[in-house]
Amino acid sequence: MTDDTTIQIEVENDITVVTFGPPLKHLDDTAVIECQDLLLEAAQNASPPHVLFDLTNVHLFGSTFIEVIFRVWHRLNAETDGRFALCGLSDYCLEVLKVTHLDQLWGIYPSSSEAVEQMAQG
Repeated sequence: MTDDTTIQIEVENDITVVTFGPPLKHLDDTAVIECQDLLLEAAQNASPPHVLFDLTNVHLFGSTFIEVIFRVWHRLNAETDGRFALCGLSDYCLEVLKVTHLDQLWGIYPSSSEAVEQMAQG
């Protein structure tokens, strides 16, 4: 489940960018459970502790994924200079975050390039 076509982790301008590939367009509970350890490890190993989830290819997710996002953010937030953001959200995913008011907790950007630029500036 976590091969290069599913999740890619790269560092760009000191930001660890986690890109969810097309096979994860419907991020159901099974997919989330299979990749959660990789996502938490990416947050743990990010140096500096700046992580961006690029969800451009994800069309929908549910509460299990929100829980993993929250756990990743919590790990990063425990660091002095921890930063976390999301980008490329579909209309549905953005609406889920707005309804739960989580859009006020995490930085949300339209694209990876814009997110990396803003996060790198602090």
